Parts: sequence; structure tokens; C-alpha cells
Amino acid sequence: ASKAARFVRLCNAFNVPIVTLVDVPGFLPGTTEEHRGIIRHGAKLLYAYAEATVPKIAVVLRKAYGGAYCVMSSKMLGADYNYAWPSAEIAVMGAKPAVEILHADAMQSVTPEK
Repeated sequence: ASKAARFVRLCNAFNVPIVTLVDVPGFLPGTTEEHRGIIRHGAKLLYAYAEATVPKIAVVLRKAYGGAYCVMSSKMLGADYNYAWPSAEIAVMGAKPAVEILHADAMQSVTPEK
């Protein structure tokens, strides 16, 4: 994320429009990733996109889930144009984790098949 933030700032400094190809299935940081600073590095990229004044275009190719999508030049960050491939998925989280959270009680009472 730090390299991408530097690249966004470089493009902004030389007035080069930014085209972002988005394919982020999200991230689930554990304690190891948090100690390495995943939130801090993601914030650098988020801030770089937010302060860029050049035209920004985002194209969602496959998946754009959760906070990872917000960081990748989403409409919420002020991207000028957002496009999505016909088969693209944009959501807060993937279908499987959502079902596991919403139906956790029902899934615990079911015995797994062997």
C-alpha cells in the first residue's frame, strides 16, 4: 500500500490521470498483520487517493469487498468515474462470511456431513 500511495502522489505531482483496476476480495487482518501496520499502510493509500486532484477512474474487474474497496479509489473517495465489469461484485463482505455471521446459530445445530 505504501508503494501504491507513492505512485498515486507521483501521478498527482505530474498531472497524470489515475486509472485504478480494482480486484480486492477484502482483507481480514489478524494480530500479525496489525503489528506489521496494515491499517497504517492502508491509511496512507486512502489519504493519497483522497488528496489527489487529477482525474481518477476506477474499474471494478471482479470483487470489491469491504474496507479494501473503499481504499482503492472508490466513489466515496471522490473518484470521477467508476465502472464495473458486468460480472463484478461490490459489497460490504463476501456471501460466505455473511451467511456464517447471519446464520451462526442455525449452522451450529447442523451436524457436518462426511
